[in-house]
Amino acid sequence: MVLFDHSAPVCGDIMYHAMLSRETKIGTEERKSTSKGSDVRGNIQGKNACENSVSPASSLPNITAITPELSSMTGTTELHVVESYVNINHMEPFYVNETFSINEQYDAECCRMQLQLSGDYIFGGLFQIHVESHRSHSKPEVPMCTMFSDNGYILYETMRFAIEEINNSSSLLPNVTLGYEIFEDCAIAIDIQGSFAFVSKPPEHALKTVQFDHRYQPLASVLIGPLNSDAAVITSNILSLLDVPQISYGASSEELSDKTEYPNFMRTIPNDENQIEAIVLLIQKFQWNWITVIGSSSDYGEIGKRKVISGATAAGICVASYGTIPQHKLESKQEIINIIHTITANKVNVIVVFADVHHAVHFFREVVTMNITGKVWILSEAMSVKRTLSQIPNIKRTGTILGIAVMQGHIPGYDKFVLRDIIALNSDISQSINYSDPLEERRDCPHNNFLATCTQCIPCSTDGVKSLLQYSEWRIEFNVYSAVYAAAHSLHQLLQCDSGNCKKESVYPWQLLKTLKAVNFSLNGVPISFDENGNPPTGYDIIYWDWKYEVVSFNVIGSYKPKPGRLQIDSSLIKWNSPEGKIPTSNCSTKCEPGQIKVTVGFQPCCFICKDCVEGTFQNESECTPCNPNQWSPSKSTICHKRYMVYLRWNENISIVIALATGIGLVLKVLIGTIFVIYFDTPIVKAAGGKLCFVLLLALAISCSSVYSFIGEPGPGICITRKLLFTVSYTTCLACLLVRSFQLVLIFKMASKLPKAYSYWVKYNGQYIFVFIMTLIEITSSCIWITHETPVFERFNDISQTESILMCGPTSVLFSILSVCGPIFLCLLCFMVSYLSKDLPKNYNEAKYITFSMAMVLISWIFLFLVIFSSPDSFMPCVEAAVVLLNTYSITVGYFFPKCYIILLKPERNTTAFFQTCIQQYTRNRVTPQA
Repeated sequence: MVLFDHSAPVCGDIMYHAMLSRETKIGTEERKSTSKGSDVRGNIQGKNACENSVSPASSLPNITAITPELSSMTGTTELHVVESYVNINHMEPFYVNETFSINEQYDAECCRMQLQLSGDYIFGGLFQIHVESHRSHSKPEVPMCTMFSDNGYILYETMRFAIEEINNSSSLLPNVTLGYEIFEDCAIAIDIQGSFAFVSKPPEHALKTVQFDHRYQPLASVLIGPLNSDAAVITSNILSLLDVPQISYGASSEELSDKTEYPNFMRTIPNDENQIEAIVLLIQKFQWNWITVIGSSSDYGEIGKRKVISGATAAGICVASYGTIPQHKLESKQEIINIIHTITANKVNVIVVFADVHHAVHFFREVVTMNITGKVWILSEAMSVKRTLSQIPNIKRTGTILGIAVMQGHIPGYDKFVLRDIIALNSDISQSINYSDPLEERRDCPHNNFLATCTQCIPCSTDGVKSLLQYSEWRIEFNVYSAVYAAAHSLHQLLQCDSGNCKKESVYPWQLLKTLKAVNFSLNGVPISFDENGNPPTGYDIIYWDWKYEVVSFNVIGSYKPKPGRLQIDSSLIKWNSPEGKIPTSNCSTKCEPGQIKVTVGFQPCCFICKDCVEGTFQNESECTPCNPNQWSPSKSTICHKRYMVYLRWNENISIVIALATGIGLVLKVLIGTIFVIYFDTPIVKAAGGKLCFVLLLALAISCSSVYSFIGEPGPGICITRKLLFTVSYTTCLACLLVRSFQLVLIFKMASKLPKAYSYWVKYNGQYIFVFIMTLIEITSSCIWITHETPVFERFNDISQTESILMCGPTSVLFSILSVCGPIFLCLLCFMVSYLSKDLPKNYNEAKYITFSMAMVLISWIFLFLVIFSSPDSFMPCVEAAVVLLNTYSITVGYFFPKCYIILLKPERNTTAFFQTCIQQYTRNRVTPQA
């Protein structure tokens, strides 16, 4: 297995120590057991460890061998790890993060680190103290870790600080001393070796597998780390063999939430599912729907990219393009150029970058080179607060940069611990080295330097450490801090330390895993717990890169809380890098105006043309919906307006005129009826029909009163009532006139020829029977008409855009003729009979009056049909009412007024003698021509 020497300096020549031996093979002193409250830093190796560790002649690395030996006797398998040492001489320099540099021209001093501490219970740690590794693919060898990481160093010190704090605590694990074993995390191959070391059993450091019984006690009780999801997947599979708990501070892949595959894995960072939801909510917040998604070639980037695409698509956000940043530099440049060309071709202004920081650096260097400006970049949490990225020259010109970051925590006393630690471990190194401002021009660095800094070692002066700590965000650092404390609280419960004294007994991994799942405490105001999938309850900060001159501040402008996903943003804190400082737009198509719907063009729902909703429809979300029949709308409308209902209203002038005319007609009929009652026994009343006159007058009054139903808002009930009142009563009127005319013809012309028929007519009151039958037929036909779905009420909306004309049906010429065929037939019969009675005695001759009345009736009906044939409009009810009034007035005036004239003004003609004289004269005139 490979590990840093427990007190080895980190410098140009890195010496790896095969850690499975607890003996120090390179001259380090034996570690002293530390008690509660003692200095936990351990003994420090001397200054010249790099030179004296291994002979320079050993130019090739010795490979740690893991050899399985099978025993046929026991059926067991033993994994023996053969110790070896790796001395890598004359390797390429590895570089410190850009946050500090050395102005003076001399070799940097090497800074020594303590990677092991003895204790009652050991916590394992995996930290990226270096961020790149190199190995030869032509021969098997341990990868070389290069390029020092200031972030990894801060995380490493955070675990040591937490262990010291817990060891000094009188309330948490009061009489227990925690130790640690810390491994490099620059390559998965080294992670694998470290994982096997953690599950090995001291002191022989061999992994014996029979059935992995629950009493097996490995080197480490719990593992803190690693940082990346790719490494966490591998290490979790190894550790899960023995149920060793693992708490990662940076592995956010959603895959690790699957407890069937990773039952021992937990983390203090939210998983990527929450991060992706935060990204989607952020995009929706500013109403962007046309984006590009870029991922790195790692599992973190690829899975994250796919999840962002699926999450955005489900939220109605269109992904114009997506790409992957290749792992190898030779491939990445052209691929990145192609990705950027696609972004500009699709006119995308919002780009989501879900990548590791070293991939992102490659990508943004090309973005700056190609002078891409005015975009909005949304960065994933792996790089959103990394100064390695923010210190790329001219990166601020690329546009507005937003990001998702782990929530900040507070670690009091940490700064002092690191400063004290660096001085104690490196007391013999000069503290007078002057570290410049990180943003000063680095004139002495080579141009091809990847991170543009010349420093090769950890800053072993207080100025260097202060410069390092100045830019720490305390995000992932707090995750490490809380992970150590979560493991300590779990161990506290397992050892029953609440009584003030812990029971120091064997702790098996599965026991610690069980209590770890149930921890629930508050750490510096932050709740620490794990859900059923091993995820924490925390959310994310939303970050804005705020540039002041050439210095960036990672400002928190909002937050995301999971379950349910809630995003809070103070957009006033963002200074948009766009014309006029407005929020940039990123949409495939311009937003449609109110009253327009989207018609998709192609396969992207965000690319569309806007189509106006036509008249009579309104925009109902994504479609144009027709208005209700009693509503209307102009084109491009979002609502429907209520139509103005057109009908004869009582307050209109024409309605008042019609109502007065109807009232006068009713008064006249009442007066005529009164006169006829008074003069009932006179010859003129009897000649007019006697009692049949009152039936005629009553029918006329009912027909006239039906005119009132034409005024006011019509409806099916009113229309049915109007039809029954008018057609039935008017049919009765015509039947009375017809029977009266027929009766006179029968008396004067047919009585002598058909005496028997005449006697039956008189005997059985044939006149009343005829009127009754005609009335009954009309009632029956009207009921059949109504019950057979013939339109009795109609609403006309196509005549006017804004009005609805309400009318009683039928309104078509054919249906109108059919509805009045009975009265028309009776009118024609009246004409015929009137013609036959043209030569009757003068006092009995009513043909000219009936003819006049029927002529007026037919003219009015013809006029009505012409109006209906032309088009129904708002005048239709007025015309119908006028026709009804004309019909009733024509009969009233034409039939009853002459008789009232005789009764009131010519009483001498209303005598029996005068009527007899007229009959005698009629008889003489008929006999004379025959002679």
